[in-house]
Amino acid sequence: MALVSFARSSIARVALLHGLLLATSMMAVLGGVYLGTSRIIANESDQLISLEAQGLAEDFREKDLDAFVTEIVDRAEDPWVRGGVYELRGPRGDFLAGNVVVLPDLSVEAGGWAEFDVAVTRGDANASRRIRAHVTSLSGGFQLMVGHDVQDRRTFREVMLRSLAWAVVVTLLFGALGGWWLGRRISRTAQAISVSAGRIAAGNLGERLPVSGSGDEIDALVMRFNDLLGRVETLTTTMRAVLDSTSHDLRGHLNRIRGAAQDARHGAVGDQQARAADNVLAEIDRLSGTLQGLLRIALAESGTAPLERVDLSAVTSDLTDFYLPVAEPAQLRVDIEAGLHVRGHRQLLAQALSNLLDNALKYGRGTPVSVSLSRHGPYARLAVGDGGPGIPPESRELATIRFRRLPGSSGLPGSGLGLSLVAAVARLHHARLELGDAVPGLCVVMEIPLDPAT
Repeated sequence: MALVSFARSSIARVALLHGLLLATSMMAVLGGVYLGTSRIIANESDQLISLEAQGLAEDFREKDLDAFVTEIVDRAEDPWVRGGVYELRGPRGDFLAGNVVVLPDLSVEAGGWAEFDVAVTRGDANASRRIRAHVTSLSGGFQLMVGHDVQDRRTFREVMLRSLAWAVVVTLLFGALGGWWLGRRISRTAQAISVSAGRIAAGNLGERLPVSGSGDEIDALVMRFNDLLGRVETLTTTMRAVLDSTSHDLRGHLNRIRGAAQDARHGAVGDQQARAADNVLAEIDRLSGTLQGLLRIALAESGTAPLERVDLSAVTSDLTDFYLPVAEPAQLRVDIEAGLHVRGHRQLLAQALSNLLDNALKYGRGTPVSVSLSRHGPYARLAVGDGGPGIPPESRELATIRFRRLPGSSGLPGSGLGLSLVAAVARLHHARLELGDAVPGLCVVMEIPLDPAT
């Protein structure tokens, strides 16, 4: 599994690409040198053979047969010193002179060229030598073959090919190692940036990306990004301070307005004034609840809420015990698995569950409400269901939008922030939120990742 993971990593791809590019470049360079050198040597050898064959053909025309045969015998006496091989045959194919016997069975290519192997005795050892020769037809039906030993050229070519292969292998190896080092450096930087970015996304705005100190473009990008994070932290801190100050002032104003409305209610004369004072108090409470809901949503969506190890089983058990006096015991069905811990914000999790219970009791219209908490793989599965009318599938996504109230709920209390807060808390905890059908009714399921120590 680790090998497969490494093969799919960017380090492996960079190393392989770097090695292949270097190996291809080396193959192109050395291959060009090999082809050019081989061609030069081959052309030079063929030119020498051709010149010697032409000279002997002129000698054949100028000398008598005995003198020419003597010349061939003289040249063929020590072939492996001069490297030349010769064979002269008469019009009837009879052998006249030379140091090899290959005609007329030799396979001759177009242009009179041929290659063949001959056995050579050197001391007590036998060796095979490669010969390249040219066959020339002389007047009177005579045939002359002139050749040279090209075994050294063949050996040189084999050595060059082996050297080319080893050079490609070594270049590929060192290129892959260099690519691995480069990819490892980039990957470690990217991994460090990813870890820091994860902490920043989790709300730690004071986190900064690591700077290697190399002074290259990556460091310049990281420093510029750190400057951006500093600016974001300053703006977020300022906005949070303004929000806290504003919410504090608004709560103070609402409390004073509520106190004045209560005084008016106690001093009201007649039912009409009492009802008016009650309506004012209800609207103030509704406005206060809306403000608190918006503040909690802002806290959840900002990602700055501090997370800690939370006993979700205890939070769920305490909250359902709190709701038992509100709902008849037979109406609230509870099934909680003990010992489930998550990494989260205790107050926001409790508020999200409270909103789900409020909605279930309010929209369930007296039907039984079920609350269950259980382990579901690496998640804690929290489900709240009721037997009310539920939410149509096409409207479930709209139900999590702020201030969006569905048809049929206009006569019921609420501000349209309940499920919006639940959705914001789910996003903060990287949880999966699903609004499903309880047949009948609505079942809201939130799967929160369990703490690794659970």
